[in-house]
Amino acid sequence: MTRRPVLGIDLGTTYSCVASLDENQRVSVLPNQEGDLTTPSVVFFEHSGNVTVGKFAKNELKNEPGRVVSLIKRHMGEEGYTVDVDDKELYPQQVSAIILRQVVEDALNVLGLEVPADGPLADVVITVPAYFGAAERQATRDAGEMAGLEVVNIINEPTAAAIAYGLISSGGERAVLVYDLGGGTFDVTIIKVSASEIRVVATGGDHQLGGADWDARIVELVCEKFAEQHPGSDPRTDLDAAGSIELLAEEAKKALSRRDSYSSTVIANGERAKIEITREEYEEATADLIGKTLDFTQDVLGHARDKGVDRIDEFLLVGGMSHSPAVKKGLADEFPDLPTPQLADPDQIVAKGAALFAANSVAESDGDTSTAARGLPGGAALPKIVNVTSKGYGIAVVRDSRKRDDHDLVVAWLIKPNDEIPARPRDTFRTIHDQQREVDIAVYESTTDMLSVELDDNLKLVEGTLSNLPPGPAGQPLEVSFNLEADGILHITAVAGNGEKIKLEAKISGLVPEDVKRAPLPALQR
Repeated sequence: MTRRPVLGIDLGTTYSCVASLDENQRVSVLPNQEGDLTTPSVVFFEHSGNVTVGKFAKNELKNEPGRVVSLIKRHMGEEGYTVDVDDKELYPQQVSAIILRQVVEDALNVLGLEVPADGPLADVVITVPAYFGAAERQATRDAGEMAGLEVVNIINEPTAAAIAYGLISSGGERAVLVYDLGGGTFDVTIIKVSASEIRVVATGGDHQLGGADWDARIVELVCEKFAEQHPGSDPRTDLDAAGSIELLAEEAKKALSRRDSYSSTVIANGERAKIEITREEYEEATADLIGKTLDFTQDVLGHARDKGVDRIDEFLLVGGMSHSPAVKKGLADEFPDLPTPQLADPDQIVAKGAALFAANSVAESDGDTSTAARGLPGGAALPKIVNVTSKGYGIAVVRDSRKRDDHDLVVAWLIKPNDEIPARPRDTFRTIHDQQREVDIAVYESTTDMLSVELDDNLKLVEGTLSNLPPGPAGQPLEVSFNLEADGILHITAVAGNGEKIKLEAKISGLVPEDVKRAPLPALQR
């Protein structure tokens, strides 16, 4: 039986990338059908019902912006979120599945393989930001399965970068700070790397911070300059011009990483304006965005120090926005005691690390531990990976057991941010009423790495009721166990004193209806 291809996929907010290992055990990125190494994570829904993915879809922003969907990764796992096209509601998982299907079919074409008539197209590992919670991770897995892929695992983006970096660089044990500023998300992670182990020490980030926010600031500059020449006129009110301005903003952002100014012409509402943006204006308008990343970096350095890591040996820049001179300068100015920030194959290293991890994972699942089966460069063995969670997990309990108020609830945290995973804590809770025969189990996830006990500050993941408790006075024991797996999926078990139990799984499977999961994807336009 021929083994399915094994791929690593960096499913990015603005660009996606696919990598694999060749027969010579070298990891490389697979180009798409246009010959590019990255594909815009953009989908254009055609009137015919077919879809186009990538740069041609992105170009349609100039023509039919209402039929173009982008930045969908920012909404993965967001309950109730859909986009409307032709009066059809599309879930983020459906849009992401279309992107995944396209990039994998392109990869198969490069590998000289036919798209199979049935069964999974490939075994894949898909990367996610380190701070993604259970909902976002499950949504990513669902998207992969909806695309017809066998999702072997989900891996954090900075961990994937560290795998690729750790295997292609030499040196003993060292602490590496990975600053990953992509098109739509940001995370910063400190990792201890050695030949035998990759240990994540601390992580943090923001899934609503990335290059798209820099684009938005440039759009504001463009509109301000347009209004200076045509008072009272906002070019964004011209729907035909709005998409063109978005494309102009990204082009200006890239140009201003290399040049001192950028010029273009904007035509909107029947009026024309010559627009010039200087690098100084651009950097001033986006300085607070860089400041946010510096604050996150400072916080993560603090968490690392709390764990005994007070020295950084290497400082890696990952993600498309890391090309910006302002980013590198801001980091160097803010952290003069750290090593000089270095670009580390920022656009491709995450996909390469995912491919290495995928090759190793598939070999392990097959029970083949040979270096040839693992496919790692130079016959190397993949280091052991020790990860941490970026979120806290707990259950709702009464604030004051003496008052026995079922409505005054807070979160009791069993797992805290930056705890190592797999994490398997357990704790004993007690009933609060005499003859209590059932108890509600509500599991919460923190929305940031700062814990609050208030329910409204957190996200309810899953809930259930444990019934048939043994009768007796208040104070009957109930043991609650959490098992947070390396893929970020949380398993919960609650056991009463008489052995009655309930098992819950925080997979958030209800985010996408089952009929939507089973529905075929629109045909890809070739």
